[in-house]
Amino acid sequence: MKFAAALGLSLLALGLWAAPDLAAKELYVSDRMQITVRTGPTTDNRVIEMITSGDQVAILDETNDGWAKVRTASGKEGWVLRRFLIDEAPAALRLQEMADSQGKNLAQRLEEAKREGGEARRLQVVAETRAREAEAALQKLQTECAEVVKLREEYGKLQEEYQLQTAEVEDLSTEIESLRFSTNLKWFLAGGGVLFLGWLIGLAFGRRKKRWTSGMY
Repeated sequence: MKFAAALGLSLLALGLWAAPDLAAKELYVSDRMQITVRTGPTTDNRVIEMITSGDQVAILDETNDGWAKVRTASGKEGWVLRRFLIDEAPAALRLQEMADSQGKNLAQRLEEAKREGGEARRLQVVAETRAREAEAALQKLQTECAEVVKLREEYGKLQEEYQLQTAEVEDLSTEIESLRFSTNLKWFLAGGGVLFLGWLIGLAFGRRKKRWTSGMY
């Protein structure tokens, strides 16, 4: 009896000594779809949980006959066959993680493409607006240029008319000066003729007066 108790204590101490190393290691359920978690390290023990491929468990203890005591993600502790546990995530889980990562990358790229597409549309609208504004400005400039040309033509015509009117005014001024000179000359000649006629009349009257005076004496 004492021997059995000593053996039990020795096994317990050995288990406690090995437990920290086992607890620090985390393994995955292999690619097998589901495995059972039992209350003890035999198939006769009761099943307390079913874990699926890809579930992560913590190793608490191991036996020499291929069983491992684990703690599941739900917090339950039980025994599973060690051969169903692997050190890395199973291929299906890795593929799923890869697919999720690629899906996120694709979603991110799609979002970036949407943003770039929105920016491209915005730039297109800005470019179209500027093109319309430039076309309107060009039409306005062409209209203003046409008006400037028209004004230049009208200015040229007015200049020609002014030159013609200036020439006519000069001709009229020359004619007026000529008429004025002719009128002055006529008036001068008329005045001279009156004076000459008066002188002749005075001369003739003086002679008659002398003759009449002489006849009286």
